[in-house]
Amino acid sequence: MAKKNGFLLGTFIGAATASIAALLFAPKSGKELRDDLAKQASNAKDTAKDYSEIAKEKGTEIKNVTKNASEDIKISLKDTASQMKEQLTQTSKEVGADLKDIQEDLMINADKVKSDLAETAVETKEKVSSTVDGTKENVENTSEDLSNIAKDASEDVKQTAKDASDDVKEKAEEAGTEKKKLD
Repeated sequence: MAKKNGFLLGTFIGAATASIAALLFAPKSGKELRDDLAKQASNAKDTAKDYSEIAKEKGTEIKNVTKNASEDIKISLKDTASQMKEQLTQTSKEVGADLKDIQEDLMINADKVKSDLAETAVETKEKVSSTVDGTKENVENTSEDLSNIAKDASEDVKQTAKDASDDVKEKAEEAGTEKKKLD
């Protein structure tokens, strides 16, 4: 559109210049030349007014189109912003609900883990207690067995010592008797 107006303006200026040049170089009397110049000036003035009015109309049209486009853009932006706000609100609600579900799941799982740990602790305590009791019983039995073995060994040693002592006494008496016989 700017090219069209530029072309029209160039045409108008060229026509006015050609008209003035033709009048100035044409063989006419002074009065005729002045009349022709006045007509040409009047025509140029009228043409300039016409172009001025066209430019004003086009400016008004551009202003209205720009205003309407601006209003359309504002409405479109408001609608888009409203839609985005609604989507964000909905997404926020969904995320909040999901987070609440996750939190509930975590609490349930934490309670289950806590319960499982308590059960495992009780079972472990029972197994350790059972193992300790079994080991204690084994130690006591082994201790009794060792004590009995030691007593038996002690009695055997005492008996052997007594028997040896008795044998030595007997042999000493026999040796004493035989020495007396020999003396």
